[in-house]
Amino acid sequence: MDGTHPKRSRAGACVNCRVRKRRCSPVGDGRGCKLCRSLSISCGLDNPCVVSSPSNGPQETALQTTREIFHDLVRLYFRFIHNVIHTMIHEARFMQQFDEGTASMMHVYAMCALAARFSDNPVFHGIPRGSRGKIYISEAVNLAQQAIITPSLESVQGLILIGYFYGGEGDTKAKHVYIGIARLHAETLSLWAVPQDCSPLCQEEYRRTLLSVNIGSAWSATDVSIEPVSLNHGPQVKILEFDDVAFQSLDPELVQGTSLFPPSTYNMWALMAKTLDIFNKTSLLLQRLSRGLVSFDNYCQEAAILEGRLDQWEETLPSSLTYTTENIMCSVKQRLGRTFLAMHIGYHHFRQMLFFPFLDAHRDKYTIKLAESFAQCKRSANIVSEILQHSTDIEDCDLNCFIYGHIAVISSCVHLHTLLFGDNPESLSIARQWLLLNFKYLMDIKSYWPVVDHSVARLREFQNCCRDSISDPFALDNWMARFLTEHSSYLSERQTATFQPSGLGPESTTARSVSADSHVSDVETGLEVNDLSDLLYDQQVTSEGLVNHAIDWLLE
Repeated sequence: MDGTHPKRSRAGACVNCRVRKRRCSPVGDGRGCKLCRSLSISCGLDNPCVVSSPSNGPQETALQTTREIFHDLVRLYFRFIHNVIHTMIHEARFMQQFDEGTASMMHVYAMCALAARFSDNPVFHGIPRGSRGKIYISEAVNLAQQAIITPSLESVQGLILIGYFYGGEGDTKAKHVYIGIARLHAETLSLWAVPQDCSPLCQEEYRRTLLSVNIGSAWSATDVSIEPVSLNHGPQVKILEFDDVAFQSLDPELVQGTSLFPPSTYNMWALMAKTLDIFNKTSLLLQRLSRGLVSFDNYCQEAAILEGRLDQWEETLPSSLTYTTENIMCSVKQRLGRTFLAMHIGYHHFRQMLFFPFLDAHRDKYTIKLAESFAQCKRSANIVSEILQHSTDIEDCDLNCFIYGHIAVISSCVHLHTLLFGDNPESLSIARQWLLLNFKYLMDIKSYWPVVDHSVARLREFQNCCRDSISDPFALDNWMARFLTEHSSYLSERQTATFQPSGLGPESTTARSVSADSHVSDVETGLEVNDLSDLLYDQQVTSEGLVNHAIDWLLE
């Protein structure tokens, strides 16, 4: 009748009440429920389709926002994302809050946006894996905007999660904005001044969130070609109180006092924090070299200092954290296999970045120091590929985040150098093997993250430069510096400069042979190859043909 509000369907409570396990009571004006109105958050009763779906309408969307779906996706977040690219949240404590209905919905939506791509739940069938996060991110963003002037530990963490979602989309501006706001919130809170009136677990979340802000800020700033701003406030700030095993073992019910744990060497996030400044300085040094702001001789001098710091970092690792198969398996038993591989792949990525300019055909490889740096780049690229292989072969070691797609592409470029300019049969065979393993890895993760498709397209652009015999694809111009350092930005077409080979080494001979063989690859790309493994052992396929096949397959 007139003046009355239409009855809502008996479909049940809004999403916020379902997650919090509260009775959902609509307010008198029909716009939302009492709980959502009291919290000043959007309510599904305003619109039965709480989040928009790219596919089959309201029924599917309702299934995607049930408590059970949220629970499964949050679990997937902790399975695939947490403790790999950031460390902020105590899993057991968060799941306890989720079960009690007190978990931050900004966190829940952002976690779902990151994790839905990994779900095999039938409700997502028909939705491309790389598009599923869009169902949830708009709600996370809406809640973040409501908290924009009320900084809290939760807001910092939620903004970081949103920033990483946009990084996986290839939206570097949005990523930089949200991580930048997280940094501003952290500054406003003086996040480094850990409150003494909360539990040891809460205090450690403050420390780990501060570390995650610094990590996110460094990668984000590099993506937009600016110098990162760190929130480190002097040596008095303790990076972490608990090592990784102790932190994940903390009892969520612990209120006061410090739990006693046996001494452990699994302090990988604290160790990774020590390499962050090396990454920042390496990125800036590459940019300066590419812009002509530093000579190659000066680059060598500064690179030697950074190399020394990396060497020292590796030499001071506890024996239980050195890179060995035995240590990988031990870390898996501690539920830290992904973190272990993430630490070591980051270290070797920084090395392959630092030594990449030594692949330039202009450089004289016959001086001992340059030859050593040249070899160091190839060694680290090989280890990157080996780590990626471990991540796919060893259970609970998955590295499925988009950042590792970028690292795999840089490693692949180094292998391309070996294939196109190398003469040693053993090195050529190893490079073929690692390159195809990298490509298989990229094929696996590109369906999850839209930005990986662009990383593969970069690889095609780079390979096209390799096919041009009058250009030097490994010269560190501005495009190449951005290629190396910006893991989720979009690059324009590369303008290559011409060069004349020096004739001092085998590169000039091999480069001519590559140019001469280019017509072979045109024929071979028409072949039917069902499995990349066939390419590895087909001796009739040239190195260039192999690369053409593999990249065509990746770009399908």
